[in-house]
Amino acid sequence: MYYIRFVRMSKKVLIINNVTTRPFIPELLMEAGYGVDVVSDSDAGLWHLDNQACDAVIVLESPAAESWRLCQKIRGLTAIPLIIISSSASTETCVKAINAGADYFMRKPFGPLEFLSRVNSLLQRSPLRQPVPIGS
Repeated sequence: MYYIRFVRMSKKVLIINNVTTRPFIPELLMEAGYGVDVVSDSDAGLWHLDNQACDAVIVLESPAAESWRLCQKIRGLTAIPLIIISSSASTETCVKAINAGADYFMRKPFGPLEFLSRVNSLLQRSPLRQPVPIGS
């Protein structure tokens, strides 16, 4: 398991990296001005969400993972924007993940501008997703 903290910016994105290859996503987000934390597996990601503040979660899914189960666990902790990225997911897996709470399910390949547009879009709307406190 590893944990990497990149620069801290106004909006921070947690990346749960369940793949073995080194992703380009953290560098892309940092170049766009986001702070990025990267963890190496789902358990570390769930711990991070429970103990650290972040504005969005991106899950890089391995072919064997069931991302929809992780979506359910994440939604049990927070309502922040959630994107799943996979290179070989079936339509069924995509639908299950979205039904379990993912805002987007992106299949590779995709362009960097499309990806950043989706992240920006979700983060612009994220304050609307926060629960409204009810006075007693």
